[in-house]
Amino acid sequence: MKLSILDPVQIPKGQTSSGALQNSIVLAQAAERLGFERYWVVEHHGIRFEANPAPEVFVAALAVATKTIRIGAGGVLLNHYSPYKAAEAMRTLNALFPGRIDVGIGRATAGVKADTALRRIRSFETLDDHEEQVGEFVGWLGNDLPESSPFQGLSIMADEPAGPLPWILAATEGSAVRAARHGLALACSAFHVPANAPGAIAAYREHFRPSSWRAGIAEPQVLIALRVIIGETQEEAERLAMPVRAVFKLRREEGVFLDTLPSLEEAEVILGGHLPAADADWPDYVIGTPGRVRQVITRMAAETGVDEFMVQDFLDQPELRLRNYELLARAFA
Repeated sequence: MKLSILDPVQIPKGQTSSGALQNSIVLAQAAERLGFERYWVVEHHGIRFEANPAPEVFVAALAVATKTIRIGAGGVLLNHYSPYKAAEAMRTLNALFPGRIDVGIGRATAGVKADTALRRIRSFETLDDHEEQVGEFVGWLGNDLPESSPFQGLSIMADEPAGPLPWILAATEGSAVRAARHGLALACSAFHVPANAPGAIAAYREHFRPSSWRAGIAEPQVLIALRVIIGETQEEAERLAMPVRAVFKLRREEGVFLDTLPSLEEAEVILGGHLPAADADWPDYVIGTPGRVRQVITRMAAETGVDEFMVQDFLDQPELRLRNYELLARAFA
């Protein structure tokens, strides 16, 4: 089993964004020692307790501080950017750290103000041309845009090999099928709509065809992303998971974005009391002892045939985050 980390770079209470970035560098180094496969940082905008607005910059710092673990911008929200400019940043990282960089290709809204601020031209809404953007972006990663492209003759570091490795971030079957038809790796988010994951992965394998792009792949490659909170006891794990569950309840159900991660007491008020871990086959959060978490992930792996799981924690204290991954690594030996 391969294990990886998806880091939201949350800011612990009483610390600053600078401190959060330094904490993540230390955690990435620990992940490398523990044998984790990848360390990705997400891209979010306007979330006060996350210090991760420019993953393409922070990836460089993480790669410098580590030696072997793969580092990823997981992902680049391509709906906000020029594919050419985004590819220039990623090609530069690939040249600096050959064979170690991943790029997750996603799209998301960051709220009306942030979405508007990210646009160069703000007088009209951007068209939904994600499919075309993905094709252009991956074409730049290998400098093999089609003959029909208006950018023929323009390249990015043409003397360097294709890369970095592009992944499509997907929470639905439709997105997974698009990844398959383009011959790209699939990072399946099983914490947005968990029940979608098995069907999306099956559809990806069914429709996969080898990529026509140099930066693509010839065989299906899948990882599953989960939110995982581990405790020495089931009760402790459930307690530690309360703040993150409160955060996402407010985001999804009320559109409220908190300035800080809530305390346990605040989370209990938001959630209406203590919440036990869900018993669903595909829960929003995998919560429990190392043994219970191993059992859940092993069952997911058996159902889907996936051998890599990427874990996100959202714990407030650096020492708790580190322990979370030490327990996870120990559970899978």
